[in-house]
Amino acid sequence: MDYFELLRYRKSTRKFTQEQISQDNLADILVAANSAPVGSNLYKDIHLTVVQSRDVLDKLSEAAAKRWEDKAKMSNTPNVELSQKAFDPFYGTPTVIFVSHRKQDLQPGIEFSNVACITYSMHLAATSLGLGSVFMWGSLEAMREIPELDKTAVLNLPDDFEPLLGIAIGHPEQELSARDLKTDKISINYL
Repeated sequence: MDYFELLRYRKSTRKFTQEQISQDNLADILVAANSAPVGSNLYKDIHLTVVQSRDVLDKLSEAAAKRWEDKAKMSNTPNVELSQKAFDPFYGTPTVIFVSHRKQDLQPGIEFSNVACITYSMHLAATSLGLGSVFMWGSLEAMREIPELDKTAVLNLPDDFEPLLGIAIGHPEQELSARDLKTDKISINYL
C-alpha cells in the first residue's frame, strides 16, 4: 500500500470487536512508535504503556464517564443515560497505548509535538495492518479536570512522566474502506 492509499484508508474507528490484536501486530505498531520523529532526538523523555487489561481500562474510564455525564447535564441533554456502563471512552477496544512524556521546562510544548508524532505513526501502522484505531484524549483530559478521579497511577509510569495522549487499537467492527482525500479541510495561504 503506497502512502496516499494508506491515507485513503486511515480513519478514526469508534467501534471495535472484542478480539485482541496479535503480538506480531502489536510489535509492528511499537516499531512504528519508535520510528516516529522526536524533538532533539530525546526518546528518553517518552514512555509507552500498553494496556490490554479490561480492569485497568475500566478504572481509567471512570473519570471520562463522569465528565461526559456532567457535560450532558450542563447541556440539558434529554433522555440520555450516561453511566460508565453506557459510555466507554475506549470504544470497547481491547488495546490502548498511552504515550507519556517527561515533565520539562527546557522546550515548552515539544512534548505535545512528540506524542502527536508517535501516536500518528502508530495510527498509520494500525491502518496498514488492517486494524482500526482512534486517538484517546478525553479520558486523560477528564482525569486532569477531576483530580479526585485521577487513576493515572494504575499506569505505573516512571517518575516525572505524565500521559498526554493515547491510541485505541483493535479489530474494527466494519472493515476499513477507502475514502476520497480532500484538499479543502484546512485553510491555506500562499506567500
